[in-house]
Amino acid sequence: MLRIAMCAFSVLDRNVLWIAPPLMCIAALALALFIRSEVRLVKEAKVLSVPLVAEQNVEFPEAGRVVLCMEGPRFSRRFAGLDYELSTDSGAPVEGRTAWFHARTTGVSRARMELRVYETPHPGRYILRVHNLGAAQERDIEHRLVFTRPHLAQAVGYIIGMIVSFGVFMVSLVFFVLRLTGKG
Repeated sequence: MLRIAMCAFSVLDRNVLWIAPPLMCIAALALALFIRSEVRLVKEAKVLSVPLVAEQNVEFPEAGRVVLCMEGPRFSRRFAGLDYELSTDSGAPVEGRTAWFHARTTGVSRARMELRVYETPHPGRYILRVHNLGAAQERDIEHRLVFTRPHLAQAVGYIIGMIVSFGVFMVSLVFFVLRLTGKG
């Protein structure tokens, strides 16, 4: 078994100049596709976005699981200590739980973090209440509450794909450069 592995590595070593460039191209293309898919997934998961106020009506187009997220400037403390309550238009509370893993989507100046997961029993109007919000602040306009569809498992899959494709690209590049310079 060891002899077969050594033979395979020998063949790869002799042909790395021919194998590495197409492998780098495939890995770079895969990386670009994974990044594009991740960005599209985050955009398409968004159900609705509302301002940060103490009480408001929200309308869901379909029944099912939704994730309440906070969105605002990076490093903002405006969401600290807040509690959220979602109820039907008739006043019946919608059961929710804290998100097991507070997934974050972070840009240069804005961040979004998952807070709670709700199971909406039917499409239609609901009432969203934010407790402990206090008086309105000057920068409240920059803060939003966003409802999304659950997409954590897909996002993790795309991230793993990005890591693997980047790893394949870098390993191919290193072996190509080493072989090209005669140091490999």
